[in-house]
Amino acid sequence: MTQTRKMPGRSTTRYGHGPYFRRFATHFSLLLSLWLPCLAAEQPTFLRLTSARLFDTRSSIEDTPFLVCSDDTEANAVPGDSLLTSLSTEPKESSAATADQTGDMEYNRDFTPRTTSPVAPQKRQRNSDCPPDAAIAKFRKSCYQGISLSSFYMHDNTSTGLAITGVDLSTTLAVPLGSFDNLLLITPFFRPDFLDSAASLNLPSEVFETGVRGFWKRSINERLGTMVIVTPGMRTDFQNTDGAFRIFGLGLLTWQAVPETLSLSGGVVHTGREDFPLLPAFGLLWTPTPDWRFDIQFPSPRISHRIQKDGQNSETWAYLSGVFGGNSWAVERPDGARDEMTLRDYRLITGVEHVLAGNRSLFGEAGLVFGRSLEFTNSSETIDLDGTWMLRCGVTF
Repeated sequence: MTQTRKMPGRSTTRYGHGPYFRRFATHFSLLLSLWLPCLAAEQPTFLRLTSARLFDTRSSIEDTPFLVCSDDTEANAVPGDSLLTSLSTEPKESSAATADQTGDMEYNRDFTPRTTSPVAPQKRQRNSDCPPDAAIAKFRKSCYQGISLSSFYMHDNTSTGLAITGVDLSTTLAVPLGSFDNLLLITPFFRPDFLDSAASLNLPSEVFETGVRGFWKRSINERLGTMVIVTPGMRTDFQNTDGAFRIFGLGLLTWQAVPETLSLSGGVVHTGREDFPLLPAFGLLWTPTPDWRFDIQFPSPRISHRIQKDGQNSETWAYLSGVFGGNSWAVERPDGARDEMTLRDYRLITGVEHVLAGNRSLFGEAGLVFGRSLEFTNSSETIDLDGTWMLRCGVTF
């Protein structure tokens, strides 16, 4: 079915909604099919079927170092030196941004302590007996690790520029590959962005990105480790799919120069974008105290300060970060021309995030956006946009 739609300040455009809704239904069904079985699998039956040593450690409590600082939080009963107690070096999957690849670029987003030191075997402790800086349990004792929903707004004068409103929906699944030290996180996501722009820019009214983000982290030895992110997906307006399939990839090698305090990293980022297809990834993470994190890593530096902690129940962090924003999409412009559109900008962001046990959190942030530009590959057209401000918020539950 085809209809004619008029928007203020925009040229008349014809949209075929039938194919779009069929594709949306397909992707939404895929998301449901992936996370619903795992949601049901939170019961111990699934844990035993997967492996009693992976998620359900009750069978080996007597001979495994563990620390539980709550009478009713069995999810905390895990080996103290396992990967699941140090998942804070992973990207914050719950906070993928819209209209760009911030969810992939900000692989250093999480704020909780990077590791929890092993402790001697002991019985359960109450929260009052816990070490004051005991790490929050960041995982759930099942395949299903939560659903994330975030919203994004970038302001602009719509009579001369480009304003963006978007949402992001994702769910994260944990797949153990034989042991705590070999865990794969899989995150299907769907992200629509609505473009409110001047008619002279000749832009589509919406663009989309959908795909699956894979995250894998493995320790080679006590100081050396690797981290890999691979995100195949479609970036398109669903009117033009030529060249819409793109892959984001990041590979890092990390070295603990000073255990628990200073780590160095180096690697490469494949953005899947037209403007900067490859970027270096390098920097350092310095944690002088449990309340401060200086994550000076390109392309997403971040300084974080913990302003509140409630044992292993919750933490609140304030942060200041720089972000290399933007993305590329295959689009059909309102005049019928097929092209590849690339949006690029740089951001200075400040925000607050409240983190709860079990990979639950909520955050809000605001920032300045500058160096904005819009490029088209086939027409060799580049448009400079005015600097502006942005807001973003989200929740993981």
